[in-house]
Amino acid sequence: MAGLLSLLLVAGAFGGLMAGTARADSAPMDPADPASPTTVTADALPTVQIDGVVWSQVVVGNTVYAAGQFTRARPAGAAAGAQETVRNNLLAYDIRTGELITSFAPDLNAQAMVVAASPDGSRIYVGGDFTQADGQTRNRIAAYSTATGQLIPDFRPNVSSRVNAIAVSGSTVYVGAP
Repeated sequence: MAGLLSLLLVAGAFGGLMAGTARADSAPMDPADPASPTTVTADALPTVQIDGVVWSQVVVGNTVYAAGQFTRARPAGAAAGAQETVRNNLLAYDIRTGELITSFAPDLNAQAMVVAASPDGSRIYVGGDFTQADGQTRNRIAAYSTATGQLIPDFRPNVSSRVNAIAVSGSTVYVGAP
């Protein structure tokens, strides 16, 4: 039995090598037919790399905002410690190129757990463990303009524990904390 199992495992390994590289089928069967399912690919998109973890992302237009626990970002393929840019717990990159958006350089003094966009895409809201955003007091939640990348000065709610969830409806921001 053990010999047969070994033989099957070896045959499966060789069969996988001979079959070629798997790829996603990105062309719908009939693009004109509304019943055709939307297709996506698993093709690699080189994106900015970080020295930690991303807990949440949101897409606004062609920009991805990523929130997490990290202090540095570097271009795709760059070795750790090379070509690094300081990014404290929140960054943005272009979804088409994967490149860091250098004009968006927020500074959160602790990890960000969640990021959400306003319905019109004009703001992002970020929540987590931080108590300062860009050197200003922001107790665990802050808002940034997607047009300028600047902290929104008149958004200053005071949350006493980690923000784990944010939902936005119209002009109302809902916050989930433990």
